[in-house]
Amino acid sequence: MTVVKKSEKIVTHIVLALGSVVMLYPFVFAVLGTFLSLEEFYSVGFLPLPTSLDYVFDNFATLFRRSDIWPAIGMTLARTAWYSLIVGFTSVMGGYVFAKVNFKGKSVAFYLLMSSMMVPGVALLIPQYLMMARFPLVGGNGLDGMGGSGLLNNWAVLFVTGCFSAYNIFLLRQAFTGIGNEYKEAAEVDGAGFFQTIFTIYLPMVKPVLAVIFINLFIGQWNDYLFPMIFLSERADLMPIGVVSVNISNDYLLAGGSSGLGLVNYPLVMAISIVMMLPPVAVYIAFQKYFVTGLTLGGVKS
Repeated sequence: MTVVKKSEKIVTHIVLALGSVVMLYPFVFAVLGTFLSLEEFYSVGFLPLPTSLDYVFDNFATLFRRSDIWPAIGMTLARTAWYSLIVGFTSVMGGYVFAKVNFKGKSVAFYLLMSSMMVPGVALLIPQYLMMARFPLVGGNGLDGMGGSGLLNNWAVLFVTGCFSAYNIFLLRQAFTGIGNEYKEAAEVDGAGFFQTIFTIYLPMVKPVLAVIFINLFIGQWNDYLFPMIFLSERADLMPIGVVSVNISNDYLLAGGSSGLGLVNYPLVMAISIVMMLPPVAVYIAFQKYFVTGLTLGGVKS
């Protein structure tokens, strides 16, 4: 029996080790590849082994020399700040109401809200596009929503959709449900109002869930590509970082080396990819101590 258990452990460790190698290899390859020149990269084998730091700083600095990167970062951070506030507020309010407030039709309203999560986001693109295109009194449209382009190719289109999140409301509803009603009753006895009870009593107890929401929001905004490409197709100056970083990479995909052969400049493209990956990783590391706790709080059975 002991021999069998030891064999199982050995096999498990081998499988985990192989899995880790398979998962980490592309990342390690990309990091090491950024240390190479174009000519050196095309002469390496299974794993690039840099011999100097002569090229790595230039590869990484190329992204920040671009004039279009800074407005894109600013737009992305502005969207992240806005959606953190508005989605955070609507999610907290919705979660608290569904958890602690009794009203007629509460269960029906909650299940209708949850059913919206079953609709794929891509299925809503056409209705959203038509809604933005026919937004009244904007972009040359009349009161009937006709005559112009509405919010299409307008900076405001990046801030008017996605203000409500059924998933986040669900997480906070579950978290609030796991907190006893005695806090609410004590606050009411002390004369605390509705909003004061939420934001001074209950909100500090669900900080881990808010951290999970912020991480998801930041990563979603940082990687957003499809939405701005569709709704801002004629406004390259308003594109967020998710689009601009891809465009910058595409600019160098056919940048040849000194050989003039038109080879794909993989070291430069991988350097850009790694730089774009760092902010989400940094945000996750900063909030990781709340992440598991937040998911646990949001998964409490009601």
